[in-house]
Amino acid sequence: MDNQDNRAPGAGLAATERPSRVSRRDFFRKASAGAAAATLGVTYVSSVEAQEWAETTDVVVVGSGGAALAGAAGALDGGAKVNIYEKGPVAGGTTAKSGGQYWIPNSPFMAEAGIVDPKDDALKYMARLGFPTLYRAGDAKLGLSDHQYEMLSAFYDNAGPVIKTLHDEKALPSAMAHTHGGEATPDYFAHLDEDVPKRGRTTDPLNSEGKPGYGGDIIVSLAGYCEAKGSPVITDTQVSRIVLDENRNVVGVEITDAAGARLIRATRGVIFGSGGFTQNPEMRQNYLRMPVLGGCAVPTNQGDLVNLAIEIGAKLGNMNEAWLQQEILEEVLEFSSVPSGVWFLGGDSMIAVNKYGHRLYDEKFVYNERTRTHLTWNAVKSEYSNYYQFMVFDDAAIAKGGMMMPPAGADMPAYIIKGDTLGALATAINERLASLEDRISHFRLDSTWVDQTRATIERFNGFAASGIDLDFHRGEQPIDDHFHGPSDNNHMAPLTTSGPYYAIILAPGTLDTKGGPVTDALGRVVDVKDQVIPGLYAAGNCSASISGQAYWGAGGTLGPAITFGYLAGKDAAARA
Repeated sequence: MDNQDNRAPGAGLAATERPSRVSRRDFFRKASAGAAAATLGVTYVSSVEAQEWAETTDVVVVGSGGAALAGAAGALDGGAKVNIYEKGPVAGGTTAKSGGQYWIPNSPFMAEAGIVDPKDDALKYMARLGFPTLYRAGDAKLGLSDHQYEMLSAFYDNAGPVIKTLHDEKALPSAMAHTHGGEATPDYFAHLDEDVPKRGRTTDPLNSEGKPGYGGDIIVSLAGYCEAKGSPVITDTQVSRIVLDENRNVVGVEITDAAGARLIRATRGVIFGSGGFTQNPEMRQNYLRMPVLGGCAVPTNQGDLVNLAIEIGAKLGNMNEAWLQQEILEEVLEFSSVPSGVWFLGGDSMIAVNKYGHRLYDEKFVYNERTRTHLTWNAVKSEYSNYYQFMVFDDAAIAKGGMMMPPAGADMPAYIIKGDTLGALATAINERLASLEDRISHFRLDSTWVDQTRATIERFNGFAASGIDLDFHRGEQPIDDHFHGPSDNNHMAPLTTSGPYYAIILAPGTLDTKGGPVTDALGRVVDVKDQVIPGLYAAGNCSASISGQAYWGAGGTLGPAITFGYLAGKDAAARA
């Protein structure tokens, strides 16, 4: 999947030294191109040998993002013949439009830099964040189930060796990621005691010039490696059905493209790396603990594997979780597959408040954690009081720049709402909410919003004067500086008390979901009795993420995806 731009603007190298990411125009072109339409399902064959197959290969890989292409690379390294099918019109999936970093505990680059990452401590960090209601530091398995513990352990054991192999083979040249002043990138929760090394796990792909790249560089590297070994990505081709034999072994797939449907024999296995279900409204509503309006996942991420897995009896897991990210409300309503969500809240003279005018968090902290606050239930009022949030800022914040802020001299984006006073701003916000009511239901600012927001600004301005945020400790976390650059005042500046004021409506969204069929440590899908379904593998956001609810650090999506994708490919290639 994945997802995900976890890079701070300007962090590490200068912007001019970094490649451009997928442009808005190119992304919408990709989105509008569509994919082959097909009816998903399962096909049974009574005799594999007697069945007429359009083609026979060793391994079929479904998708072409980081997880899928790592799976293909693993299978090719194991000596298998591999067919790679991509539903969309171009290779790369959500990975191609992501920040492209991958979080690798005990990576070879940490070792080279002398950064020690003991396994026991790494597992505590991952367990504490991923499964906070289960975590017990003194327990032999940290309070986790056998499966949860084994998957985290397998990730720690294999992530570094997999990345080293891909790097050494030039399939995915990589390097430790760095931030301002040349320091290694901090984890998202480097301020917690459980995080021992604090920095160094985040890893960059390298571009063709040997400099830190983005998600597109992952795809260029891995897809080029696979093509050089005889396995190009075949686009505009949907894997529409899984083919099983009389013993319920996965023996192939049905593909659908412009020429129609046909069966492809896979003698060693089928690996799904097809992304999550962010772009499937029914699945979002039914499965996620937080109803979201869309997200960064490409339009083809519609959860194809979920229903296929259900039909063949696979066990599902982590279906209520996603890699969360805030979105600009008007943008995600216009098109649910947004080019880029709200990674960072720009400006120092800025706060985020709910419908009652209350601040909710450190506005400079991690996007995944900020987004969790949208789903806070108000028991007495029987409402999600924070479901839509309001980033309030002033002219000084616009002048400072940053994400969502217009460049100097540019027209004000339509999603920025203006009011000469707080009262005028409130009226304009309510008018905007009213204009969107047919798509978001009824939501308005409370009548107390103006007075409470004024009081909130006054309190925040006191924090800005002292440099200490007594409510949410803004700017005190290591990741705050990584995202926003060094600050001598913890990224705070007083807001104007006379106006004008501006606001952006924030909505909950995702980079992508992270639930699906449960796999073992080799990427093999298991059934509801925890038995391996022979020949079926999954990795990345189409499968049940080992991370639970956590986002451990920049690249927390792609680290496990690439690791378990590669392991799945190697195991599939080794099957008789």
